[in-house]
Amino acid sequence: MNETQSKVTVNTEDQTQSEKQASSDGSAALAQPTNGIRAPWAALRLLRAETEMHAISRALEESGWNRKQAAKLLSISYRGLLYKIRQYNITPASRNNLAQSPGAEL
Repeated sequence: MNETQSKVTVNTEDQTQSEKQASSDGSAALAQPTNGIRAPWAALRLLRAETEMHAISRALEESGWNRKQAAKLLSISYRGLLYKIRQYNITPASRNNLAQSPGAEL
């Protein structure tokens, strides 16, 4: 076995030991990586949430906060819209605050 192969073996063993320790501690298996890089799906989830909040807020504004009409604009069910409004804690006051923040206009 050459030097490169031994380094790969040592790194793999270290990763396996850290995974075992994480699972024995009860922490999540998909925790933050040890090298400090955020998982790519975390960024996608954040982007999706921001996009959903913006689309929902805009549809609610256009409909004058008529939730049934906003759901039709978004092509989702009324109950789905209600779930998202509660999930993201969207209120008329919070939307006004977002509109006044810099960079809110498109």
